[in-house]
Amino acid sequence: MIWTREAEEAVMKAPFFVRRRVRLEVEKEAARQKASKVLLKHVTECRQKFLSGKPIASKGFQIEACFGASGCNNRANTSEDLLAELEKTLASRDMAGFLRERTAGALKIHHEFRVCFSECPNACSRPQIADIGIIGAVRPRVVQKECTGCALCVSECSEDAIHIEPDSGVALIDTSRCLLCGKCIQVCPSGAIEEAQKGWRILAGGKLGRHPQLGKEMEGIYSSSEALRIVEEFLDIYFAQNIGGERLGAILNRIGYGVKS
Repeated sequence: MIWTREAEEAVMKAPFFVRRRVRLEVEKEAARQKASKVLLKHVTECRQKFLSGKPIASKGFQIEACFGASGCNNRANTSEDLLAELEKTLASRDMAGFLRERTAGALKIHHEFRVCFSECPNACSRPQIADIGIIGAVRPRVVQKECTGCALCVSECSEDAIHIEPDSGVALIDTSRCLLCGKCIQVCPSGAIEEAQKGWRILAGGKLGRHPQLGKEMEGIYSSSEALRIVEEFLDIYFAQNIGGERLGAILNRIGYGVKS
């Protein structure tokens, strides 16, 4: 839907972590009024509804993804299949009903359980501050006999995690610095750097608010099926231990991050 400049400027004043949701709500309001474009009054009316404390139409959760699927060349993994499975899993849990039972007053956007996907370590969708953050990862491996020492991988690596070993003349990867983006694999002309493992990094417990914190990363790279299992275990904890609609991070701070990896 077309937005006027005034409406665009107004919606940009919303906190960045709910801006996408706010845009959707404003467009729904404009459509309800059979408007051909989004006007400032639609933004204002949605703001007034939110501030009035009226319940929102909510599934009780939000799943956000980066723009990788639109053609980003930084993709380390593709999220569509796992995203769809998580949508089914969260929908089956009746998150909205659960939160309405646990939360005093009306259900608000900040009560919703948030899962954020990023298909590479650039993390455009900000998975570090979601209840669950999922980041695409590719672990590279050097096949030394294939390496020509061209150093294209060295130039491509933003983390200074690769260097050419002087004696052998082949590339070596410092795993302590590597962020698993896979860019070195893409630029290697001889195929000397190959994919050793592909999957997902998982963070849990990120949140904003009065006591913000970054999600804690679980050690390792996980397949889609493993990632789904781990998220389900965190959901079990969330449902069993939740007090007053608190965020997953607050729960894990109380009881620990005891999920099997």
